[in-house]
Amino acid sequence: MSKANLDEAADLQLKVVSLSRPNSFSSKMDSVCNNHEQFTAHMRIISVTHFLPFTISVSEETPNEPYMWEVSRRSGHTAMSAGIRSLSENPNADCTQVGWIGYYKDLNGEEHPCDDLSPESRTNICKVLSEHSAVPVFVDEETANNHYEGYSKQILWPLLHYMSWSDARRMNPAWWEGYCKTNNIFSTAISSIYQDGDIVWIHDYHLLLLPEMFREKHLKAAIGFFLHSPFPSSELFRSLPQRREILEGMLGSTSIGFQTYSYARHFLSSCTRVLGLESTPTGIDNKGSMVSISVFPIGIDSRYIQKRRSQPAVEAKMKSLREMFANKRIIIGRDRLDEVAGIKQKLEAFERFLETYPEWQGNVVLIQVTQPGQSRQPKLEAKISELVTTINSNYGSIEFMPVMYHHTFLDTDEYMALLNIADLCLITAIRDGMNTGSLEYVVCQQDKHSPLLLSEFTGTAGSVSGAIQINPWDYVGVAQAIDTALRMGPEEKKLRYKEMYQHVMCHDAQYWAATVIQDLRATVLAGQYNSETPALDLPLLVKCFTESKRRMIMLDYDGTLTPITNIPSQALPPPEMLKALRNLCANPNNFVAVISGRNREFLDLHLGDIENLTLSGEHGSLLRVPGGEWVNLLADTDMRWMDEVKSIFEFYTARTAGTTIEVKSTSIAWHYRNADPEYGEFQAKECMNHLEDAIVSKLPVEIVYGKKCLDVRPISVNKGEISKHLMGSHPEQWDFVMCVGDDKTDEDMFNALRTLKRSVVDNGTSKELNSAPGIGAVTSALAASTVSSPSVGTGANWSSTSMRLPPYYFTITVGPADKKSAAAWHVNTSEKVVESLEWLAGIEDNFKKDVA
Repeated sequence: MSKANLDEAADLQLKVVSLSRPNSFSSKMDSVCNNHEQFTAHMRIISVTHFLPFTISVSEETPNEPYMWEVSRRSGHTAMSAGIRSLSENPNADCTQVGWIGYYKDLNGEEHPCDDLSPESRTNICKVLSEHSAVPVFVDEETANNHYEGYSKQILWPLLHYMSWSDARRMNPAWWEGYCKTNNIFSTAISSIYQDGDIVWIHDYHLLLLPEMFREKHLKAAIGFFLHSPFPSSELFRSLPQRREILEGMLGSTSIGFQTYSYARHFLSSCTRVLGLESTPTGIDNKGSMVSISVFPIGIDSRYIQKRRSQPAVEAKMKSLREMFANKRIIIGRDRLDEVAGIKQKLEAFERFLETYPEWQGNVVLIQVTQPGQSRQPKLEAKISELVTTINSNYGSIEFMPVMYHHTFLDTDEYMALLNIADLCLITAIRDGMNTGSLEYVVCQQDKHSPLLLSEFTGTAGSVSGAIQINPWDYVGVAQAIDTALRMGPEEKKLRYKEMYQHVMCHDAQYWAATVIQDLRATVLAGQYNSETPALDLPLLVKCFTESKRRMIMLDYDGTLTPITNIPSQALPPPEMLKALRNLCANPNNFVAVISGRNREFLDLHLGDIENLTLSGEHGSLLRVPGGEWVNLLADTDMRWMDEVKSIFEFYTARTAGTTIEVKSTSIAWHYRNADPEYGEFQAKECMNHLEDAIVSKLPVEIVYGKKCLDVRPISVNKGEISKHLMGSHPEQWDFVMCVGDDKTDEDMFNALRTLKRSVVDNGTSKELNSAPGIGAVTSALAASTVSSPSVGTGANWSSTSMRLPPYYFTITVGPADKKSAAAWHVNTSEKVVESLEWLAGIEDNFKKDVA
């Protein structure tokens, strides 16, 4: 199966947000695109970035502490900052920005960490920033360095940009500790201002753990996360030692946004391969909790660029540059001095261009500007200088140099002037999230319509369809593209520019920010994070248990009494669970049953020696009561269909490594937990379609799509039916029922109890009980439920029994609060289930005292 087909499989479908706008290229388009939609309801937004978009300096009025402060805007990340800033300008939104303040400047302009500032000076920082709707995060210098210069820049940034680590020194444990600590400090800072109903929007790879940390404190929070950088393929991402922690941190979000579809697909693949999670058409199923995955290409502040490009100071710079490079075609490039910027590749391709097309020698100049990177890279600097010298030596003269190389920060006017006069913009990044420089170039080319050569490895390549896409590693191809672009006629230039300009003006930073927030809010309103199942109230459970006299407890096994394991035979019952079951079964007032998908041999081996424990295997098809033998409830059912199902399973087993077939008495299962996660899911869906066409459509059987398993069984039997059988087989009326499970097959039990509920009235029990989910008092008789099935161990028929919903009933699912379930309560893990059973069994020393 090809990778392309896997990517198109249903489990990798994405909810991709459409960012299309009407096609037009006229003066009217600007006014249409400028009318960004306003939010329909008022909302509070907390935007969280690593750095605040402000810097602070000591005011001249206070040379000594406590200082007063002056605030100025921080340079960099202009697109993101413009988008966030636009939220504050929306009349229906209050936006607060949270971030690290970084270093402050003293009166001499020297930078210092905030560690040694007095509490009064820090308070003054908070006060002055509050005037800008900003909340500073204070991180000590050592932790900040480990977080930013260490783990973020030495580990995450190279990984996300497809660069491997050079040596083991890059894995300093202190970096990871600093990363975790900083994310936790941010979580505390947000909590200090958070109010129920706020939208929390977290940005970029510096804060990947923050969504989960904040979720632990605020379960119902609407948390959006946007990754501005690329996300690598799962094959590369799996090399990260902290891969699970990073993915789980991101999955604490309500919604996760990426720049491109491919980045989102890589993230889904990593979640599948590393965490074993399944994707759906709307995102990731994180153990029952749905996390929305969307694509939102960021834009720029196009109106600002459009206004700035025509300023008199820019016009003056343009005039000077035109005189300097008269009769020359100008190619521009501005990049950060990093390996991923592809500057070496650009110079190599330009040299090949001059060699291959000698007619351009002396007629073309490449103006390459590099900004200092995140850290010094002397080897890269030396290589670039060497290439520039070589090109200028071979193809230049005393009067003219074909490469004008400047390693400096350009002022805005000079930058705008270069974008305006260029005949070609050449971007050869070997990996880039969203190259906003290319978008700024488009806005500045309204007069010339000059072409754009854009690396196919940038996120922008998928959005700007009018650009000429290039592979930076293909020097011959890039050289040919440069020649083609410089020879392009005015009509083709205008046609290509029309498409680019329309996109850039319509999909600006303001539109991007509004779309992300609207999507996040829509996700919340859709109920993905509002329909939560409350956590089990253990004291209430114990209280109801002690007040009742006839109790029924029905328990699943895998994922409920024991954790799920990759090898099913290793899911052995822990000693504390066995002890709790024995103590519960020893009480004649308790009826305890384990209802599992396991076969009779497994249940006999591990649970068969517990006296008075009822066992049901194969999802309710087999039953063994205390002191009795196993009874096949489907003994008279035609099971010849199993041979045909087995042959289909064998077909897929032969073609899917890591899969196995399990033949049971009344069902047959295909397990793919140990297969390749993506391919296993793909084959499971193919197999299920095959079964539905060949078997299910013709015979009374059904497919149970469980956890990494396809189980085919008769349609007449499930856990819901056996639970009703067990309740109806005893003439006594139960006054306490507890039903616990973790997967789709257990939902049948929960729904069976819900169908018994006809009316719930106040029977005089305490207000606490009446208001609690899952607790009902029923006084009217329920409709009779006739069960015709072999009796337990005797061969007689069960008689009709009038079953009533007990005064106390607890349906409990194992999983997160926002897991989709018919259960009334939830616990997070199987360990919590065992802990609850221990309380009911009276095992803990303080049981009686706590109940009293």
